Amino acid sequence: MPRDMPTSADRAVVASDAADAAAAAVDAEELLGFARALLAAASENPGGTEDEAAAMASDVLADLAADPEIVRGDAGRPSVVARIGGADEPSLAWNGHLDTVPAGSPDTWSHPPFAGVVDGGRLIGRGAADMKGPVASALAAAAAIRRAGIELGGSFVFHLAADEELAGIHGTQVLWRGGFLDQDAAIVGEPSELQVGLAERGGCWITLTAHGAAAHGSTPHLGVNAITSMAKLLPRLGETLPDLEHPLVGRPTVNAALIEGGTAPNVVPDRCVVDVDRRVIPGETDAEAIRASFVELVDELRRDDPAVAIDVEVREWTDAAEAPPDSAIAGVTRAALEVETGAPAVDRGFTGITDARFYINEASIPTVIMGPGSLTVAHTADEWVAVDDLVTAARAYARIAVGFLGA
Repeated sequence: MPRDMPTSADRAVVASDAADAAAAAVDAEELLGFARALLAAASENPGGTEDEAAAMASDVLADLAADPEIVRGDAGRPSVVARIGGADEPSLAWNGHLDTVPAGSPDTWSHPPFAGVVDGGRLIGRGAADMKGPVASALAAAAAIRRAGIELGGSFVFHLAADEELAGIHGTQVLWRGGFLDQDAAIVGEPSELQVGLAERGGCWITLTAHGAAAHGSTPHLGVNAITSMAKLLPRLGETLPDLEHPLVGRPTVNAALIEGGTAPNVVPDRCVVDVDRRVIPGETDAEAIRASFVELVDELRRDDPAVAIDVEVREWTDAAEAPPDSAIAGVTRAALEVETGAPAVDRGFTGITDARFYINEASIPTVIMGPGSLTVAHTADEWVAVDDLVTAARAYARIAVGFLGA
């Protein structure tokens, strides 16, 4: 059987009477209210905090008798932990982040970025897809389970985290180190277009520093132009990539993301710095090997031009992650999506970096990435998610919780 096909047992548990009742109890207007309230609670990162969004989510979870707790690390950023269900085991975590990237200039938006306007069936706003919309869907699923009068056979645990957009070190990493990641399975609700994400890329952030020799701008031949040296390297960055490909996330990528150099228009620049985003795929685990590929390119340039002097430094490393395709949570998720969408769910990779890596790599928890919306509109002006997809996700989350935990 192909790995993206649910079993008959998976289908049975997500289409039980209890699962049907939970899905049917999802209230679209309630869901939209949650989403609008979360969007209005601006939590730009960097530039803001998640406190208002955490308070809003905590109020909803308190109304559901989920006993929410605010967890803060050394930086004081708030994450919300809450539990629905009467039994400790089995347990299922649902993770979503409360921060967003900055909205940017309001002039680039057709509607105010925090107003939660619905236009043509699309909820528009910063975080609509990434990922306050999915958080609202999960809250609506929990509300539906309670409204339907279903007592779960285990614990449905919410981890609503801070700081995901800047690597999660003040959010889900705090939860991991605090011992909160101990569930039997997890869903990370990042926008996956309602498909089943089982792998994600990691990142190797590299700083390249070109050194030159300053001189008067009228006598450039007396200096060494660091920007010119860097310009020789940048078009050849693709040569640092290995010939590797992962079936779900594709090939590794490289992108020159930030550049700085020079001191004045009339001075030959003696320094140029470029930050490079090198995305890694599952199986790539050696930061030094990646660094060595850049050093090799620099050495080749130096053979042609001995004046080229470029340092290579790995500034930050984030592991890629891959979850087993045959886990119970993957099967139940595929089955729930098939019931709700009428089409088979597809296993896919996630090109971005998510907090799923903490569950998969650190806590060894079988995990899927599944949520409404598309990564193609995340971080853009007029970010949006289809309201119908929010509802479909909420119904699927309700089915998954009942199917995985029992009732």
